[in-house]
Amino acid sequence: MPARRRFLLEFFQNHLPFTPTAGQVARFEADLAVVSPYIMQASLKEVAVGRALVNRPFNDWRQAIFGVYHRKIAEHAQLFPVFHTFETAFRSLVAVELEALYGTPDWWTPIYTALRNGAAANTIAHIRGKPISKDAAHRVGQIILAIEGDKLQRGVIPTLRNGYEFAERCDLSHIEGLIVEHWSVFAPKFVRGTLRLPQKDFKAKFKRVREARNDVYHHKSVARMTSVVDAAEDLLDYLHLSLDFTVTQIQKANPAPLSFLLPQAPRHGCW
Repeated sequence: MPARRRFLLEFFQNHLPFTPTAGQVARFEADLAVVSPYIMQASLKEVAVGRALVNRPFNDWRQAIFGVYHRKIAEHAQLFPVFHTFETAFRSLVAVELEALYGTPDWWTPIYTALRNGAAANTIAHIRGKPISKDAAHRVGQIILAIEGDKLQRGVIPTLRNGYEFAERCDLSHIEGLIVEHWSVFAPKFVRGTLRLPQKDFKAKFKRVREARNDVYHHKSVARMTSVVDAAEDLLDYLHLSLDFTVTQIQKANPAPLSFLLPQAPRHGCW
């Protein structure tokens, strides 16, 4: 049995105010086979510290546990517009600014060519006459290798026609790195009045959002969600984008509800 699943079973057996029967343990073990162990762990802890369900039957506990579990998933869903807005804005920012800086849609091509020829990325000192630092060139080379494979075997980079397509292939950490290594280009964006956002503060805020985004996308519980939203809102405000307005408009939209073909059945463990 995987370690985390074993831990959750032990938590279920040892930290509830009753001793579960073998059947109840089996039911919970079946639940664990189809849920996120990370979110379930956080849900169990939250329910166990409460007192409202003491001396209540097992099924009340199961419903309470899944009530918290489903609430946490809803909280993740609530964050999706935040992450979408943040990620889209910064990918597009990098695409536009680096195309403008280097004067060509496929500005990374000289570094890719150097790598193909067996040279180090940081041997490229200029792109179309514009200087690029060794650190920035190295960073671009690392991104190309992440996209293309260590042996440049995937054939993706030659198909990318512009900065948008390149940024789309980047991890969010790559986007952060491109901004940091071109900070002289991006720093003027992060000014309020006479106050400039220090690079270290930009990195801390960006990292907070990026790590929370990764946790949500990998179905892990996210702590201190308010600080995540605050960090995203602050950085987007520098780009003259209101997260409040954008998320409110998304929430006001009225998409067609999802429909499902298969009826709920006892075998699904529903209540």
